[in-house]
Amino acid sequence: MRIQYQFRDGQSSGAFRQHAQPRLENLSKFSDRITTTKVVVSQQRNWYIVEITVDADGALIRGEERSDELLTSFDKALARVERQLRSYTERLQEKGRQTLRNMPTPRGAVDQEELAEEGGLPQEDNGDDIRIVKTKSHALKPMTPEEAALQMELIGHNFFMFFNGESEQINVVYRRDDGDYGLIEPAIQT
Repeated sequence: MRIQYQFRDGQSSGAFRQHAQPRLENLSKFSDRITTTKVVVSQQRNWYIVEITVDADGALIRGEERSDELLTSFDKALARVERQLRSYTERLQEKGRQTLRNMPTPRGAVDQEELAEEGGLPQEDNGDDIRIVKTKSHALKPMTPEEAALQMELIGHNFFMFFNGESEQINVVYRRDDGDYGLIEPAIQT
């Protein structure tokens, strides 16, 4: 497993890495398919924000926490990722899948929170032109709507774009206000 650290605002801490490294390596007890773990540390005012993203052979699992102490933020984010990994492996076992290798890569995920933070979502601008300030592209692999909904839950978003292997079209699965899921399919107009 490869572990990557990214410190925004130039704050690199050897003590943080000594605390984080053995705990991140313990994630392999949940799955031997974890290829990459990325840790992003940033600070906003008096808050330390730690984001941990685990790539488990294509399944993305993400946890983010903030606290006034760096190590507390890390420990909380790691606990969230561990819960999600445990839940993910239990769901796969319930469906009769024994490895994470069977799960298609969720590269079609559009990170709504990240887009909003970085100004990528259009803002009301009193009639002025809409500006797109960021573009993301993702490789899409075929999956079923049920698998897409599972991936959406794992990354903690409200929607998920994917390539539907059954209809061979780009679809979007989303969480409805009533807690159920919806599926958006394109309609070709002639």
